[in-house]
Amino acid sequence: MMTLGSNIRTARKKMGLTQEELASQIGVTPQAVSRWESSAGLPDISLIVPLAQILSVSTDTLFGLEETRQDDVMYMEVKYAYEEIAGASSSPAETAKKQCDYLLEKLESDPANYVYNTCLVERTAELSRYANFAGYDEEVWDGYRNKAIQCGTQVIRFCRKKEWVERTHFALAWIYIHEKDFTSAREHIATLPSAASNRLQESILAQVASMESGTKEMKNVLRRNLQNFTRAWNKEVLYATESLSWSDNPKEAVELGEWGIRVMHVISENEELLPYCRGFYRDIYRAMLHADLRMDDLEQAARHFDELKKGMQKHLDCYGKILDSEEEMEKYPKRQIRNMRAYTQEFVSEKQKEILERLREWNGPGKCDRLCEKIK
Repeated sequence: MMTLGSNIRTARKKMGLTQEELASQIGVTPQAVSRWESSAGLPDISLIVPLAQILSVSTDTLFGLEETRQDDVMYMEVKYAYEEIAGASSSPAETAKKQCDYLLEKLESDPANYVYNTCLVERTAELSRYANFAGYDEEVWDGYRNKAIQCGTQVIRFCRKKEWVERTHFALAWIYIHEKDFTSAREHIATLPSAASNRLQESILAQVASMESGTKEMKNVLRRNLQNFTRAWNKEVLYATESLSWSDNPKEAVELGEWGIRVMHVISENEELLPYCRGFYRDIYRAMLHADLRMDDLEQAARHFDELKKGMQKHLDCYGKILDSEEEMEKYPKRQIRNMRAYTQEFVSEKQKEILERLREWNGPGKCDRLCEKIK
């Protein structure tokens, strides 16, 4: 069990302070700080708020209260900010840059916040996709990259939450991939869980729940496991389809993407898994449309765009049913419910428009204009 003393010690180390430095800032002796951290004594109640301020944490965090809930609330605030920035930006590259700038501002006032630090690494990973052709000079990109690596190192060293550490390793791997530093990328990839062991948590958690709490709880755990597996499988297909769409043989991207969509339809026969296909479904079609246009196959591109529209409408209808039922909503985490609420008709239309804009950017206006004529 985490105590006030151990929480003070953890927060102090995150800030890179010695006991002597913290004592000096709070106006006590180093011996007092040592006693607090070893649980041999407690700080005076009047020192709790100043301690929290100096250590850049909330008083609840010092006492070990509701830390996970606070993470979720903070992350949702960041996601809302992302959406506002995206709506006011003219391109994905501009969006990623402005989101990085937003997080850098947040970190100025809260430098030890691992949610903000992790999010900055993730947004910088997104920015790395555009750094070579979005007009950034080397010095500008170096500034973002170096800050992200610094923040990522801090999360990996000091954060106790597995989710944020893994997300940081994952994002840093992408940054190094785009930098062509494959050795560093593999070092971060090696820290992540792998299906190769065939001994994942999910392989046994449902059975523990069955023996401990009965069939009902086993079904709850099984649902969460399948949702996680669905997301991981979809990500693998998406990344490969995107890469193939730029290759010398874009036909392979279409073949893989269509197979992936067929499998996704089978998975989605269980409607509890449909929300975990949402963005992947859209982005796989975007990659296939890019491959279609590279092959000058406008008929196939028009068919794929029509399939995409129908599929997105299916998602919209499904989320409406879920959000109308308290019982159904209980089957999903709060983050997923929030994503469903954001999936409006306006959102669907905007995303389809964005896909056409990206296709125009990648393939030129001529092909995209001819496609738009076919899908009217």
